[in-house]
Amino acid sequence: MFLDEYDPKWVDVDGVRTRYFEAGEGPCLVFIHGGQVGDHSGGESAQDWDLNFTELAKSFRVIAIDRLGQGYTDLPRRDEDYTMAGAVKHVAALLTKLERGPYHLVGHSRGGYVASRITLDYPWLVESCIVIDSASAAPGEGRNDIVFACNPHPMHTLESSRYVYENYSYSKAAVTNEWLAMKQKITDLPKNREATRKMLDDGLLAARFLPNIVDERDEMFRRIESDGFRRPVLLIWGYNDPTAPLAMGLRYFHMIQKMQPRTQMHVFNQAGHFSFRERAAEFNRVVGEFVTGVAHGE
Repeated sequence: MFLDEYDPKWVDVDGVRTRYFEAGEGPCLVFIHGGQVGDHSGGESAQDWDLNFTELAKSFRVIAIDRLGQGYTDLPRRDEDYTMAGAVKHVAALLTKLERGPYHLVGHSRGGYVASRITLDYPWLVESCIVIDSASAAPGEGRNDIVFACNPHPMHTLESSRYVYENYSYSKAAVTNEWLAMKQKITDLPKNREATRKMLDDGLLAARFLPNIVDERDEMFRRIESDGFRRPVLLIWGYNDPTAPLAMGLRYFHMIQKMQPRTQMHVFNQAGHFSFRERAAEFNRVVGEFVTGVAHGE
């Protein structure tokens, strides 16, 4: 459960001790989770892919990573890397070091932005790009601030995390006690508390993170519209995603397909922000078929 049956692997990425999991053989899929360094009720990590990792490892080599400062990966060494640009650079450096490419990137939420950006900036690393429920990557404004504005629970608590993930989801049944307990262990790590302090109390969220992602997204959209992605793209969206509305995904699809004819979109009905967990079996089938099609030139 939650990849506990696999031994985690560790690699030094520019001085940052980085955790990842790897299994299987064949074309290489890389799972890139969402959230951001300093999340106070997230605890997102490679282990969020447990419903997909084992099944897809039957047909492919699969790698699930803990992003910079998240999961059990070390915090950024520099304040300027408490940004999405820092997260992108870290994943690209990790993929380069592993030498398993070219990769099929599978990114969720903010991880979808990372996957998109690496596809633009490091196309030689990428075979295809799969983006899931990503308000960070898609044009428009996400609704996180609205959906979670009334969270009545203190930050870093299990109750706060439950509130967040139940409100992300179409069905509360998808938010199990076991999943939350796994995530709470990460939330409780001293390094995660330190990251939250730096982002909130030291002001890195307002001074660095948010201005950086606004500027980087605008620049990314200009490049997509002028040059386009050089690799096939699949967008996967939950029809009932409350924070990254389907309209945002459709706008991203229309933007990408103008320059990249090998663009697809799949929408899961009765699924929220974590569609890859709420509709895991269908997700695994769709991703497997897409990656196989890319390998065959379809």
